[in-house]
Amino acid sequence: MSAAGSIDAIKAVAAIYYAEHAAPMEQSMRAIAEDVVYHNRPGAPTTLQMWKDRERRFRAAMSEITTTVHRQIAEGDLVTTHWTLEAVHSGRLMDYPASGRRIKMDSICIDRVVDGLVVEHWGVRNLLAVLRAIGAVPTFEPPRSDRSAP
Repeated sequence: MSAAGSIDAIKAVAAIYYAEHAAPMEQSMRAIAEDVVYHNRPGAPTTLQMWKDRERRFRAAMSEITTTVHRQIAEGDLVTTHWTLEAVHSGRLMDYPASGRRIKMDSICIDRVVDGLVVEHWGVRNLLAVLRAIGAVPTFEPPRSDRSAP
């Protein structure tokens, strides 16, 4: 396989979770290795089961989920994916009851792909934007400068 073919192949594997996020979890997570190391929660278990549990809680809180993969960059066995999830907050999210509001969460994730499976995952998600969208955190408005002041 050519180097470009290898890069395209690992990008395709990494994209499954993001592009098919609205599909049943068994489908969207089919390219995740059973022994994946999930690095997103310091001090928490890093297992596939923990990832699935987190995913179930999130999916129970959201409906009308859509995702967009904006871009991917790959080098060696690592793929960085910039993607956005949009949904309606229709169930309890953490300690916040359903608000019925639309959310938009931008994420940047890095996945290590080996033998056609994601074996390690790191991710940064804009959860603050989600909390603002559901009314749990006030939006920030920078102070306006008073142009008439000396």
